[in-house]
Amino acid sequence: MKIDLKRYVRLFREGCVQVMRAYPVEMLLALYACVCGLLTYELEWEHSYAQLNLVPIFFALALTVNNLAGRSAWRRLYWVCWMPIVPLSLWPGLEAWIGSSQHVITLGILAPLALLASLRAVCNDRFVADAFVWLRSVVLALFFAHVALGLFYAILYSTTYIFGLEGTWIRDVAVWAVTICESLVVPTLFLMMFDRWRGAGLHGNRLLEVLLNYLVTPALLIYAAIFYLYMVKIVVTWTLPEGGVAYLAFGFTMTALVVKALDRALERRIYSWFYDRLSMVSLPMIVLFWVGVARRIGEYGLTAQRVYLLVCGALMTFCVVLFLSRRFGRYLWVCLAGLVVFAAFAYIPALSPERIGLRSQTERFGRIARSLALIDQTGRLRTERVPLSDTVRWREYREAFEALEYVLPGDSLFRRQLGLRDDEWSSQVQDRLLPARLRALMRGWGDVTIELAVADDVVEVELPRNLRVATEAAWPNLYLHISHWTVGGDGFFAGNDSVRLTLGGERVLQLSGEELVRTQLERTGLTYDRLSEMDDAQAVRFLDYRNERVRILFRNLKVERRDSLGYGLVGATVEAAMIR
Repeated sequence: MKIDLKRYVRLFREGCVQVMRAYPVEMLLALYACVCGLLTYELEWEHSYAQLNLVPIFFALALTVNNLAGRSAWRRLYWVCWMPIVPLSLWPGLEAWIGSSQHVITLGILAPLALLASLRAVCNDRFVADAFVWLRSVVLALFFAHVALGLFYAILYSTTYIFGLEGTWIRDVAVWAVTICESLVVPTLFLMMFDRWRGAGLHGNRLLEVLLNYLVTPALLIYAAIFYLYMVKIVVTWTLPEGGVAYLAFGFTMTALVVKALDRALERRIYSWFYDRLSMVSLPMIVLFWVGVARRIGEYGLTAQRVYLLVCGALMTFCVVLFLSRRFGRYLWVCLAGLVVFAAFAYIPALSPERIGLRSQTERFGRIARSLALIDQTGRLRTERVPLSDTVRWREYREAFEALEYVLPGDSLFRRQLGLRDDEWSSQVQDRLLPARLRALMRGWGDVTIELAVADDVVEVELPRNLRVATEAAWPNLYLHISHWTVGGDGFFAGNDSVRLTLGGERVLQLSGEELVRTQLERTGLTYDRLSEMDDAQAVRFLDYRNERVRILFRNLKVERRDSLGYGLVGATVEAAMIR
């Protein structure tokens, strides 16, 4: 078959002319992004990358106003809608805003919703068809532009390799090509396809029919059956649903709503009985969602992510309830509601999810910390170490430090109120205040034996983090990951006030806790009373045991002073062992 290349070139040229006439502001914004991108690269304007991030937002704004205004008197607004990009480009806080959630919501949620709403399709079939036209135009524009870019790169690099061409101009040409492709070619192709297919209907093909009728919908039915069985279990056992079920219910309902919209385009609607009654089927899921959300928030408080989950859940509930009525069930109303709600939570300070999350987690930390005596009446953190007997409340400590870890990066005032340094974070506070056994329980490091009957005069010495240990020729055999000793096997055992190490079936070390503590005190040059004041170098010497045959580097030693002025071993773990 002969390809009429001239015809395709003519169609592309005519399409470009039509796009320039119908979408002049959008094309000027794309040209502005292209020129600024090239100048940014050539002149190394690093600060211009933030300004370039504004172009997609104003491109969507111009296209939205263009769709709404048409050829009416409101067309004047279309010609000036780009102007705020000038003061925003000069705004000192632009770079910080680009990295914020407001920018993500504006570009990823508000812009697409505004484009969908601008077509004012009240009919559900028309709304779904328009959404599919938007999606198809974007996907195909990206596909064709990047296929052309890939072919250009293949020709460029093949030519330079074959003929032995070198120089920085090769990289310059490659950067120019990708800049022109991303900023100018993709928007042009997108507008050409959208303008060509605007108003087209949505007709399902065989691939979509197989996908929805034989894969997606049966999976949704199975998922729905599982949810109903889970609800029966809840009723029978009379228990609350798990908090994580809220995410599962949300995922199921949103997927079902999307498939319901696409199902209308199929010629063979095998499961029309299910989708026509989807709102009724989804109502128990909605109840399950809100019960799960209430439990999770009640247990762990609000965070920014959970606030957004509440927003999405409210919109999902609104959509399901709205579609209970054939008269009022319109995707356009859901789209407009989403636009208003997300804009409010993104740009009204009192509704900011970040602020709501910080306030909730601050209150959560204060409530738990006061019950644990982690803070005093003035709100400052305690300075003395938590006693080992508090390991019975390890879950409360974990919740307190989870809240603290969330709050510290976003609230410097709260940090100062607690009396923390600017470089001190939740993990450092844990290391300073909590015993190792309590930290291990909080972090879920396997089964840990909790000892409550310990002497008051207990000192715990731990190996510093990121320690660099130099190897020595005197100890050629290195053993790592030494497990706790079991009967008849190799490993390490610390208990009954003694330490034993067995490697290769041979007992290489056996000594009492008293002997170990006295030996390490002499090696360190400290008295027992000064152990809690030692620096990192002294801690390493105390944890580094040596004799004529074996050298053991302990990760942790917990020792105590007995009433008879002797010493005892409470617990120990091994980092490495070296044998002569």
